[in-house]
Amino acid sequence: MQILVLNYEYPPLGGGAGVITQNISEGLAKKGHKITVLTTWYKGEEEDITNENLRIIRLKSKRKDIFQSNPREMISWMMKSKSFLKKHLVTNKYDICFANFSLPGGEVAYSMKLQFGLPYVLMSHGHDIPWFMPEQMMWYHAITYHWIHKICQQSKRNYVQSQDMKDNIDAFLGKFASKNKIIHNGWNSSIFKPDYSKKSKEFTLLFPGRLVKQKDHISVLKALKIISQSIPKLKLIILGDGKLRENMESYVKTNKLSDKVIFKNWVSKAEMLEEYQKASATILPSLNEGMSIATLEALACGQYVFATKVSNNESLITPGINGEFINKKDPKDIADKILSFYNEKLLKSYLIDTDELNKYHHLFEWENIVDQYEEDLLEITKKS
Repeated sequence: MQILVLNYEYPPLGGGAGVITQNISEGLAKKGHKITVLTTWYKGEEEDITNENLRIIRLKSKRKDIFQSNPREMISWMMKSKSFLKKHLVTNKYDICFANFSLPGGEVAYSMKLQFGLPYVLMSHGHDIPWFMPEQMMWYHAITYHWIHKICQQSKRNYVQSQDMKDNIDAFLGKFASKNKIIHNGWNSSIFKPDYSKKSKEFTLLFPGRLVKQKDHISVLKALKIISQSIPKLKLIILGDGKLRENMESYVKTNKLSDKVIFKNWVSKAEMLEEYQKASATILPSLNEGMSIATLEALACGQYVFATKVSNNESLITPGINGEFINKKDPKDIADKILSFYNEKLLKSYLIDTDELNKYHHLFEWENIVDQYEEDLLEITKKS
């Protein structure tokens, strides 16, 4: 197949959605399909690069930050993409377009369908579909509701990563719900795997992710304050950046936690692996998620994960075996469960059982996930 992939975020830009797009694109390219990714340029990156079957085109738009983008910047990329594709699609033919996010990727794909007859599929990453994150996205979705409905309705397939997401988009699309399909996210076990020899001698908690309201950073810091007097040699490593970074730093300073909290911003995949392998446990108190890449990667590295019951976490975490569920916005619950883990498991040299790890490794291996996308895309293109 010749596949055009649209995502305004592609590594090093963005978070989980970019990583997902990268793994699917690289996986399909390795299987012999010709993949062209259209994304956003960022300083230091080449504008157009081809590696065997994978071509990445980065368009210069108004984006400023590596970790987040606002609606104005998304619209800028959307307009740049439409302008580029009006010329590009005259001489470059594709079997299908794989768009990420209803807006802006889906809008670009819908426009190209109208102009060139190019069919498209859509991948949602959670917050781009109305009702999935009502607190944060209510006004945005009130404005874009009918626009997004039209885009999803006109796609050949709408991919989501969890049952919660499918229930939401099924209700949103009503009679068009048959277009919706679950394909889970994955991990690469050749990269993300345990190395217990690297475990830190300090009790080290890892908090990976964008520093935004959705990730509920403040509950982690409040929980840290509660347990700080009970656990010697305690450290919290924060991997990521975002608009709430200054608020977090202020809280840390005010509550005299500076000697226990380390901010590391964004790190490379190799550095991320190193942090997972060294940490004692990972904490992910998200209020909403599509399907958390951080949860998958942490578990793949043999981490004990403290997470909320969002997304697909309930099918990934077995309480008392490879993690614990924590209540949303509940620092005391987080603190109590961390202390219990420290006293009852860590001090007794607890490690995740190898059989438990292997079970998840096979089920969520990216190679198997890419096979599912390939099979479905081949079926769609044969019918188109």
